[in-house]
Amino acid sequence: MFPLAGKEFPRSADELVEAIQNALGRVLTLAKGDAVTAEGGKYPSIKKLKVNLNNATVSAADPPPKPKPTGKREPGISVDQFEVSCKPLKYEQNKLDLELKAAGVKLDFARDKKGQPLLVLAGAKDGYVQATMSKADIESLARTVAEAAAKQQGIKIEGLDLSLTSEGTRSLAADVRVKAKKMMVSGVLHITGRVDVDDELNATVSKLKVDGEGMIGTMAAGLVKGKLKPYEGKVFPLMTFSLGDVTLRDLKIDAKKDVQVSAEFGSK
Repeated sequence: MFPLAGKEFPRSADELVEAIQNALGRVLTLAKGDAVTAEGGKYPSIKKLKVNLNNATVSAADPPPKPKPTGKREPGISVDQFEVSCKPLKYEQNKLDLELKAAGVKLDFARDKKGQPLLVLAGAKDGYVQATMSKADIESLARTVAEAAAKQQGIKIEGLDLSLTSEGTRSLAADVRVKAKKMMVSGVLHITGRVDVDDELNATVSKLKVDGEGMIGTMAAGLVKGKLKPYEGKVFPLMTFSLGDVTLRDLKIDAKKDVQVSAEFGSK
């Protein structure tokens, strides 16, 4: 599902491209070039619709809420080939690679509760979506949180070891060991947590726990615990848009190298 700029539904392929791109530009800082292209077909039928968000950055302080349609819909457009590429999409220190490809796509026109036009994914013959975040980026994020807390007490973070394990098809367990030092005294910080992914590709953080080993580790644990509290139960969208009426199937999380979430959808 994509928000559309303007007050009216697009009446041509050019208007559709402009409406999608302008709406995305409200919440993302887009890279140079055309972010949205439509090729072939006779409107409202389109051969290929592509949304290129490579190197785009989320410009809002928090990820924007996904739009929700209300009221009656109208017939929208049909697309033979639909593609979305985010390689990567950047949010604060985080980078996420996302790729979506679908065939035989139907998109309805709708409006949200404020009357803003929307493009809703109503159906697809078949499709595939994959989101990937590198282990290095996750380690960097964890280290940034630890260093921000430790710096207040003159504690130096000397090393970080991250272990990620798949727990079932939709959950991921994280185990982080951080080496900390203050003056000549060292200690270890141990942080654990869990991430669960739902059908809308929202990742929810839970079961965050922190313990310390040694005097410095115990001191640092008390500081980091406060920094972690706002993340408990926090939801991070892995996609900047909703999948509308489409239901994911065969959703899998792979943490062997990078963290990869993949799923298929469609009637095929």
